[in-house]
Amino acid sequence: MSKSAELKTSIRQKLPLFMLILFILQPLLDVTSFWQEQLGIGNTVTLALRFVVLAVVALLGFFLSDRKKCYYIFAACCIFLLAGHCLACSIKGYENIFSDLTNFVRVAQMPLFTICFITFLRQNKDCYQAIKKGFVYNFIIISAIVLISVLSNTYLHTYEYSQLGILGWFSTSNAQSAILSFMTPIVIMLAHQQKKPWLVAVAVLASFAQLYFLGTRLAFLALACTAIGIPFVLIVNKEQWRSTTAILLIGLILCLATIKLSPMYRNQTLYNMEMSSKQGDAMAMMGKELEEGFNIYTIDWDSLDKEEAMRLLTVVYEYYRGDLVERFGVEKVMEEYNYSHTITDITGTRYRKIIFCRLLQQEHPPLSKVFGMELARMSYKDTIYDVENDFHGIYFLYGAVGLVMMIAFIGYFIFLIVKALTQDAKKYFTLDAGAFGIAFCLALAYAYNTAGVLRRPNSSFYLSLLLAVIYYLVKLHPYPQTSQPVEKKRPRLFATKAKRTQD
Repeated sequence: MSKSAELKTSIRQKLPLFMLILFILQPLLDVTSFWQEQLGIGNTVTLALRFVVLAVVALLGFFLSDRKKCYYIFAACCIFLLAGHCLACSIKGYENIFSDLTNFVRVAQMPLFTICFITFLRQNKDCYQAIKKGFVYNFIIISAIVLISVLSNTYLHTYEYSQLGILGWFSTSNAQSAILSFMTPIVIMLAHQQKKPWLVAVAVLASFAQLYFLGTRLAFLALACTAIGIPFVLIVNKEQWRSTTAILLIGLILCLATIKLSPMYRNQTLYNMEMSSKQGDAMAMMGKELEEGFNIYTIDWDSLDKEEAMRLLTVVYEYYRGDLVERFGVEKVMEEYNYSHTITDITGTRYRKIIFCRLLQQEHPPLSKVFGMELARMSYKDTIYDVENDFHGIYFLYGAVGLVMMIAFIGYFIFLIVKALTQDAKKYFTLDAGAFGIAFCLALAYAYNTAGVLRRPNSSFYLSLLLAVIYYLVKLHPYPQTSQPVEKKRPRLFATKAKRTQD
């Protein structure tokens, strides 16, 4: 055996341990990044460490792979996209190419990790058990970190403005909410498989409590999806479902019964009160622009012509969206908002950033719609307008080509799921598949509604694992024979005819 073959064999045997180390590094890097930010040190150290981890995983995956064609295709796609992106940015003129390239690596990490993790699963099937252990270990580590931060009163709030929600020693609420949401159904299902109801109760208490006090709306969605989804998976698989279902429903009922005390509800209440007040102020501003005897509340906004709408709305847009008005002009801003007079539309942070990037894109050459714009240009007067929705963000940063590539990559795994369930649902819809499937659906919800998954290295790491596990469960995992395909009449008749011929 050659030295290269011996080295590969040695590395294959250690892959499960390597996977566990990768897992444990994630929350530790997040906490380190948090304290660097709190102490004003900057994130250079953790950023460098993440790039080192990415490089090691990529080199290891390529070295071990028997299907290097996948890596070549991925590299070709990245080179094509990056070349087009750099060309589009250079036409307008680069402001910070290093920042732009760093951001590209962050986005490329998810598909690259996915390909590498699939390679690891091919080379050593024990990596699958290591992944399941990794989810449990990280859940315990994150839970301990949050608990320590609360006991020491050093935690960060989910909503800094209202000082509500418990984020712990983590910097990004959407990313951390996504990570906990992915972990919850997996950890609870693994607890169920131990056949110990008390362990299920502990897992439900720890996960539901963290999602409840974290307080994002998607965290509550994850809580509800887990409480409903896992019993469904258990019943379909004819598992002992009563105790686990009872514990989950009790947890869900308690969370819903006390929802008005939750950080999520309280923050939304404060937000709605603030928007109501601002709406009243906006109506008063517009009322001053009306002629005497007219009431702003009785105006039919749909019947107003463009000039009249602009006359009434200009003062509101200049006051509440002065940043966009100053940057692009009031007329362009109003057109993008479709002359809305609703204050939640005008002041909404996510929609504001989308509007900014749309208007910015109009100032760029047409190639920017194909390959995207530079990240540094999505800032104005120290405010960052990089959008808070992942798929929108991929489009504005890397154009239609980048968005199509990302959707196609994720879509391939959705195709695998649909194909497997269509061919033999009884075989593929296992307990593990159900738990990871719930987590994957939540990942898609987070990617659509937040910027906390596809462009965040800490949470995209877990999405890579979910995709790799989907591939493993469909393509690599050994299943017992659960069902026989139904034979069609035509093959059976041919077989009979062949037998008679032989006779």
